This record gives sequence, structure tokens and C-alpha cells, in this order.
Amino acid sequence: MIRELFLSKVVADILPYMSVGPTRTGMHPVYRIDVARKLVTLYWQEFPTMARLREVVEEAIADPEFHPGMNFLWDRKPGEPNTATPEYLRDAVYYLQVLAEEIGPHAWAIVAHTPGDFGKARMLESMSDQGKVTIRAFQSRGDAEEWLRNPVRYEPIVVHFPARNASSIHPGLASG
Repeated sequence: MIRELFLSKVVADILPYMSVGPTRTGMHPVYRIDVARKLVTLYWQEFPTMARLREVVEEAIADPEFHPGMNFLWDRKPGEPNTATPEYLRDAVYYLQVLAEEIGPHAWAIVAHTPGDFGKARMLESMSDQGKVTIRAFQSRGDAEEWLRNPVRYEPIVVHFPARNASSIHPGLASG
């Protein structure tokens, strides 16, 4: 305890503008809160159950450094299997929508390390289409962090093709 206090004091002297006290975010194994970037980063060693996801998110939003309007970055150790089922995805979207009612509109960037993970993250993205939470899937953490600076809902581009005229497709059918 005294050694930790001494090290905190030394670090505080070297980096006087950084918070080095024993905050909850500094000690949590899954989440980190970056107040300046308005970001909660979740880094999972294993794929979480719904109960574990809710537990960690509830701890993060109860943290004194958390403020409404912060966004979330979900990343996890590559190589661990993604055990999400369709039921898990539905429950996750429901939970995130309820969370948005509690803390306000916010965004989630999900970093996927495999094509299967990316597909499941895209399903979450499409399932959350009309709610107060915006979810986007990414294949790199850098792209996810960049998007979280100004998260916007994915809007597919609608392409309108001109109506085809039968006479231009089959000139022999044109009435004349």
C-alpha cells in the first residue's frame, strides 16, 4: 500500500496533469474510461456472457469518471471464440437500447478480428437501426476509434435507376 502510494506520488510529480490516484477505472480488468475522448473502452480476454456484459457496463456507468454522452469501444483478444447466438444478439441489442434510455443516446464501435465476428457485429448494427444507440462494426481498432470521434449512423446509399423504356431494350417491339 505504501509502495503504491509512493509510486503514485512519483508518477504524479512526473506527469502532473494526469490523474494517478486509485480510481476504479485504473484498476478494472475490462474497462477504461478516457474522459478527454469521451470514451469507455471494453477489452475482453474472453467472450462475455450477457450477465458479464451487463455487470461490466453497469460498473463503468457507475464510475465517477463516466458521463452521459460517452461512447463505447468493444474489443477483445483475437483468437478467442465468439459464442454469440441469435438470442445473445437480440438480448444485447435490447440491453443497449434500455441502456440508452438510462444514459442517453450514445454509440458502440465493435472491433471484429474474424469474418464471423464481423458478420455478427454487422447483425447488431442492423438490429439497432432505429434506436437511440448507434452500433457500427469495424475490422480495425484505428477505424473504430476514428469513427467514434464523430459517430454517425450508417445510411446505405440508395441508387435510383431510370425506368427502362421497352423500345430502347427491344427496338423491334416499339410501336410506331
